[in-house]
Amino acid sequence: MKQKFEIIDGKCVIPEGVTELQSRSFSNCDKLKEVSLPSSVKCIHNEAFYDCWGLTSVEISAGVTTIEPGAFLGCPGIETIRVAEDNPAYKSESNCCMTKDGKTLVFGCKFSVIPDKVETIARSAFQWCEELAAIHIPLSVKSINSRAFYGCLSLRRLTFSDNGLLTEIGDDSFSHCPALRMVTLPESISHIGKGAFAHCINLWSINIPSSVEHIADGTFFKCPILSNFTLPDTVTSIGHYAFCGCHNLEDLTIPASVKSIGSHAFAKCGRREWVKIPSTVEYLGADVSSIYVPEEIVIPDKLEPAPKDPYELPF
Repeated sequence: MKQKFEIIDGKCVIPEGVTELQSRSFSNCDKLKEVSLPSSVKCIHNEAFYDCWGLTSVEISAGVTTIEPGAFLGCPGIETIRVAEDNPAYKSESNCCMTKDGKTLVFGCKFSVIPDKVETIARSAFQWCEELAAIHIPLSVKSINSRAFYGCLSLRRLTFSDNGLLTEIGDDSFSHCPALRMVTLPESISHIGKGAFAHCINLWSINIPSSVEHIADGTFFKCPILSNFTLPDTVTSIGHYAFCGCHNLEDLTIPASVKSIGSHAFAKCGRREWVKIPSTVEYLGADVSSIYVPEEIVIPDKLEPAPKDPYELPF
């Protein structure tokens, strides 16, 4: 049974003795403006405050030792995040909630500034933070986990420190960020996850670092104006649906290093006959050759048949 709590004068009233806030305990509570928890609360479950649009202030008490990913998912109005100084598991700094050692950013808000000591941005840390307009990823960050910035509709300025330590961008990490136009990734990145920039409808320029070997499934799914980028000659595979729906790829060159191109990788891109599939390709999935013209490829000998059940992205 879903928990039910009162909201009085914009504040949630949680009785002392409650030890956990279940998923969607406060979902769609438009009147909720402030969250202040009693010391008895130990765990805030995923989506406990889902879609609380009016929420502006969050105070985490000393008793909370577990905050699940997405606990404040869909709360774009949060302006301040504070954690009790004697909390043993978490702390707050620069409007960010972090683990006590400062290495993992658990969740943030539209006014967050990522501190220099953060190494990991947790899953869904800023998911659906619709009013976040700019964010800088400091040198210390090594990993951006899945859906970290998913649905940040106002995110226009995304910057990274030069000579940083970032190696991994997780699945769907910047998916559905329609305000993004130009992204300059650090050369340290070796892994860009599935759907990382999917549905970024205004993204036209991005660099792909030479340390990247695989363009994952759906990485640029439905990025219709994407055109200003180059595939480095370190790339060996292009995943299913990787550039599906990218209508502006007329100058794309596939390097000879590519051995595999997944199903529907270039579906719904229009016909671009001047772009060639190199003869190095050993596997070609379904609905690819109708867009790209093979170059000296003997289909029966060089290309494996397409899979019967093409990979479909969960977008």
